[in-house]
Amino acid sequence: MFRALLFLILLRACIVPAFSQTSPVQFQLKVEPLPPDFVKLEPTIREHILTAAQTWADHFDCKPCTVQIQFRLQPWNARGFGRSVAGAPTGENAGDKPISEEGWAHLLRTGQDPNGAAPDVEMAFDPDYFRTLWWDPNPKSRHAIVPREKLDAMSVILHELGHAIGFNGHIDMQTGKSKDGVLSPYDRWVSFDGTDFFFTGPSAVKLYHKPIPLAKTANNYHHVGEKGPRLDHKLKDDLMNGIVMEYGKRYYISDLDLAILSDCGLPLKPGTSGDRR
Repeated sequence: MFRALLFLILLRACIVPAFSQTSPVQFQLKVEPLPPDFVKLEPTIREHILTAAQTWADHFDCKPCTVQIQFRLQPWNARGFGRSVAGAPTGENAGDKPISEEGWAHLLRTGQDPNGAAPDVEMAFDPDYFRTLWWDPNPKSRHAIVPREKLDAMSVILHELGHAIGFNGHIDMQTGKSKDGVLSPYDRWVSFDGTDFFFTGPSAVKLYHKPIPLAKTANNYHHVGEKGPRLDHKLKDDLMNGIVMEYGKRYYISDLDLAILSDCGLPLKPGTSGDRR
């Protein structure tokens, strides 16, 4: 009896639901056991991840669903990542390639879970990189000053969740072609001229007035902005930029980010726009 009760207590501690009064989406977050020096930070980590996930979802006209997020710290040379664990065929093709969308996007768009009880979104960060983050005392309002020597944790988490919801794909950076015979909704609008990558979705191009340059030097094409003398600083300052996240600075979901995801098939709420800067 005692062991059963203890198991239920631990389960409730690991999986915490989050609700929004204006959203039909529920989030459940499981945090894998943290290294000892991060244990006290766990409630703050939870608050930031759940707030960031809800911030993304609140921009879309979602179907009722539950999104399961799994988080852990692990050694990782690329500092961190966010991804949907499973993909879901859309039933459409781009040329001769079938399109498979991110599992989280599929959940929001259809209300159907492509992988059942398994986690839908996975996030992980390298512990050393994680120590460079600053944790906002109120990640919902985001009014406090970010220290000059720290990265804003909310910005970093929003960025990685952006990859999990749609800024992702299957294109080989060398050839510009699918690596596995499948394309993502994001890939559908990516063009490669033999040297550079561009996003050509109609909503994004209408907003930006031309194809959006994508990263290739400092990062992969799942990011906007390419290093060099012609870099548009609007792209460098975008949440989903592939240049750098600056210390002491906040990043917000932009109109361009939402336009790109709209081109990827996610239905925006009427009149929605990017978050304030």
